Amino acid sequence: MASSSLLATPLHPSNTTPVATASGLLALLSESDPSLVSHALSRLLSVVDTLWHEVAECLPDLEAIAEGGDVADDVMDDDGVAAASRPSIAHDLPTRQTAAAVASRVFFHLEEPVQALRLALESGEEHFDIRRGKGSMYVERLVNAAVETYV
Repeated sequence: MASSSLLATPLHPSNTTPVATASGLLALLSESDPSLVSHALSRLLSVVDTLWHEVAECLPDLEAIAEGGDVADDVMDDDGVAAASRPSIAHDLPTRQTAAAVASRVFFHLEEPVQALRLALESGEEHFDIRRGKGSMYVERLVNAAVETYV
């Protein structure tokens, strides 16, 4: 009886399916639907520590979203409209904070602790809480960067 319940349990819940490449998620950052961008950022946050080298290519886009702007796109969109003529997308605070958290992690892996710290502070307590992150290399390095910068 126990073996049948094991068979019914999926190996990977649908929201944690392994991702081998970030390219599809990165493509969603330029979508005009804010919910797609938000979903992509949430998924990127869960894989950024292993796929940071791919995500690094989109740092300007991540920073633009974190600052409340839109993703720069120099090409035509699917409708043949130049990106500059499209209306700007207003991202909500949680989306901007998630973008900041993803960008912070990339800067951490690029060994740019001052930039990583700046974005970590913008990401809010949900993504950067030194009490919950004690012992993690990411939090320890950013705390050290803060001490070095501000002391």
